[in-house]
Amino acid sequence: MLESVKDSSAYLSLKLNKNLSHAYLFYSSDREKNNQVALSFARSLVCENGNSCGVCRACKQFLSSSHPDVFVLERDSVKVDDVKVLIDKLSTKPISAQKKVFVVLNAEVINEIAQNKLLKSLEEPNESAIFVLTTTKTDKLLPTILSRLHKVFVPNFSVADKRAIAAELKAQGVDISGFAEKDFSLTEMLNLATDENFLSTVKQISALFAGLNTTADIPRVVSALDVTDKPLFFSILQEMFIGAINEKENKFDAADLASIKNKFSKKAVSKCLPLIDEGYKKLMSNVNFTYILDNLLFNMLKEKFLCN
Repeated sequence: MLESVKDSSAYLSLKLNKNLSHAYLFYSSDREKNNQVALSFARSLVCENGNSCGVCRACKQFLSSSHPDVFVLERDSVKVDDVKVLIDKLSTKPISAQKKVFVVLNAEVINEIAQNKLLKSLEEPNESAIFVLTTTKTDKLLPTILSRLHKVFVPNFSVADKRAIAAELKAQGVDISGFAEKDFSLTEMLNLATDENFLSTVKQISALFAGLNTTADIPRVVSALDVTDKPLFFSILQEMFIGAINEKENKFDAADLASIKNKFSKKAVSKCLPLIDEGYKKLMSNVNFTYILDNLLFNMLKEKFLCN
């Protein structure tokens, strides 16, 4: 997927460097882009033309997950037995490429015991192997692991990149074109394309504030909500309030933010953000959602009037 979209700037300079590291970490907040760039880099390491061409025999083997010297690990959780399988493969020489390439996607899911098992291979690198890891959460990796990885920050996609991705995915039956012009990461766009609940929640929050003028309106607007994913509700609520004061945040249509921007000054919006965060924490502590929202809206209106 996404083979037509390549960000060579993030990995080509690494390939041109004759002194390749034995281990790399590609990281950013965008999981999909981390993985795409890391896989492109990994493919370039075995490519017969040295540039991840996609047409040579090695690239075709890579793309069909049949290259004998490439091992990709992508799991919801990685345990010590999974790492042992990779380490066992270090004992044999490459079959067709100059080096074996071990790719671990979303490395934050490796548990601590497994990380310590992997650490020995990173501390005593095998000259015929290169490790390529990705993560959106560097804090989940042991400091000893991080210190032995050549870290590469993956830059955001440009709007042109997003348009190209949207066109390719649309041909595959996934439509993210409605999000390509907005400030979403590729991970967010792919999630949104399959999550009707997101757009429904945005519209409900917009309608909630359109109907909220005084504290007397609170019971009515809250009872009108149909919230199935309560943590998502608070997450979107926070994002919409950030979008109401940050012109660079372009995740929502102006019409969706209008009910917030028309009711709250930027100063009031800023005062409301900690209230939303507090409400989310209460939700995670199993406090009743309606009770939390009633109090949140009451305090939001209080800030609105104090800031006017």
